[in-house]
Amino acid sequence: MKRISENQIDRLTSLTGEALNSEPKLRLTILPDNLGAYWEGGINGHFFRIKTGVEVQVPKSLALLIAQSAAVRMEAQRTVSAFRGNGKRIG
Repeated sequence: MKRISENQIDRLTSLTGEALNSEPKLRLTILPDNLGAYWEGGINGHFFRIKTGVEVQVPKSLALLIAQSAAVRMEAQRTVSAFRGNGKRIG
């Protein structure tokens, strides 16, 4: 496997920041849930911590990531809920 240097990582991060800055911005509010008061995620070295329940303006790529994250979390909750209360308790 080819290794990536610190300079290459820094350059990728800079390019990602420039790309995110140039994207159209979308307004959204992340609904609070039982995971905490903040949504956290990142794109190629740019990490975001967004307070839930507050309207924010984010780059379109980040809005897509937030939406995909919510969809995955909802699907996981739906899948797990089908098994709740149906198993033996151990311990």
